[in-house]
Amino acid sequence: MNINGMTIQEKNYINEVLDELKRYHISSNDRKKVKQQLMEHIQVSREHGLDGIGELGDIETFVKDYMEINEIDLHSHIKSIQTSKIETRRPIVIALLASMAAYLISQLIFSLFLTESFSPLRSSDYDYNILYRVTEHSWWNVLLILTSLTISLFAGSLILFLHKRKLRQAGG
Repeated sequence: MNINGMTIQEKNYINEVLDELKRYHISSNDRKKVKQQLMEHIQVSREHGLDGIGELGDIETFVKDYMEINEIDLHSHIKSIQTSKIETRRPIVIALLASMAAYLISQLIFSLFLTESFSPLRSSDYDYNILYRVTEHSWWNVLLILTSLTISLFAGSLILFLHKRKLRQAGG
């Protein structure tokens, strides 16, 4: 059956069912199969003079029945989705923390060895800040900050890359 020969109500029902299945991370192949089965059911019901959507019931019931028939535990499925979301956030948080630490450490090393910030001969009126002002010269500050940012971005990217590689090796 072609989807163009269906009523708006039937099209909406099928689209809502597919959206609901997508929300539960059902694969696109399985959603295509469900769409085909729904279209066939509606066609057969129409040929027999029955209300195909009325027989199927509401969308939530249909999706729950689909999950039960295919032996997908709804609660464990939702919990695994939430766990996977948490597991995908964890490396990003670790990479951000590592980037911040790398920035601070590189700024400290630069201020210790490349500037006069910690010199005992330095006057006490100098306003030192490890985040953005390690020397009195603005061009030198910009150069050191950009270098520290580059190092920190490299450190965070390296952590994400290694984590992704570790997941790829563990998965296959």
